[in-house]
Amino acid sequence: MTQRALLIGINNPGSDREKSRDSLEELSMLSETAGAKNVFKILKNIKKIDPAYYLSKGMLEDIKELAVSENADIVIIDASLSPAQESNLSEYLDLNVIDRTRLILDIFAVHARTAESRYQVELAMFNYMLPRLKGAGIMLSRTGAGIGTRGPGETKLETDRRKIRQRIGYIKEKLKLSEKTRRLHRYKRSRQGLYTAAIVGYTNSGKTTLMKRLTGRGEAGEDKLFATLGTKMASIYDTAGRKKVIISDTVGFIQNLPLFLVESFKATLEETVHSDLLIHVIDPVQSDAAGKYEEVVKILDEIGAEDKKIITVLNKIDLLSPEQVDFLSTKFETLTGKLAVAVSAKTGENINLLKDRIFESLECQTI
Repeated sequence: MTQRALLIGINNPGSDREKSRDSLEELSMLSETAGAKNVFKILKNIKKIDPAYYLSKGMLEDIKELAVSENADIVIIDASLSPAQESNLSEYLDLNVIDRTRLILDIFAVHARTAESRYQVELAMFNYMLPRLKGAGIMLSRTGAGIGTRGPGETKLETDRRKIRQRIGYIKEKLKLSEKTRRLHRYKRSRQGLYTAAIVGYTNSGKTTLMKRLTGRGEAGEDKLFATLGTKMASIYDTAGRKKVIISDTVGFIQNLPLFLVESFKATLEETVHSDLLIHVIDPVQSDAAGKYEEVVKILDEIGAEDKKIITVLNKIDLLSPEQVDFLSTKFETLTGKLAVAVSAKTGENINLLKDRIFESLECQTI
């Protein structure tokens, strides 16, 4: 049964209202990706954060009336709530209330297809839920029971702190094994003189479609957030077929991505940190594309990939006029300080130009 979601955007003191509105629109996409039907969304201006409820009592009464009138099943707040705030809000509104982080985790739980990505989601879920455990505990996982209740797997998880910490230790060991395997593969590629390039970018910028267009391998891209969680790798060759580069596609970034989520996906993001080149894909059609570019740069800094060679790629030019492409190319070249390659991963326009730029940047040797 599809849940009816009431979305609450937050504009804190000193915040840019347009950015807050953009964040609410992104929350709407996240909610739809999670399988909800968005019945109403509203942006609330907050003068002061209430330590118990995050929102003022007056706002809560308005939200309660809205939830009743719209027959909402769940309230999603575009903020990071403390465990107490989340619990108090759910009790006050007599509805399931979740924050932005919990919604992202829910999507991750659905999209994790490989064993490694499932471990990473499980680790992120435990790190999020551990401070929320009270008394005898709460149930973490009942797949399909609705947004905010999904978890890592189909079994019921006992929320005893000791057992949870033991499980976290087990998961970290498993991820260390994955890390060791990755190191071995990187060493072998290095011995063979092979270069690697990682596709990075904001979620839903067309990274997966570009990966498939460049390499001929991988799944077709979806118009959904976080369509890719695990790392996918494939080779591309120059026009003579004598030079090769290994291309990797990994999890997309998003604004206000909690640091513990970045840490949970450290093993996957390693391919970004250790690659020889980054292909930063930008969707110039997205609202606040420049802000999304800056968000990706910030996360690259956090994971230690800020000093990499970077090719800036403006994707989805099939949706733009030639004049718009010229304008946006100039805009992002000024912003990034680098020449931008304008392509369409969907139609294949300028893909060979991008391939040439990749091989030129890496000065690949003949294989």
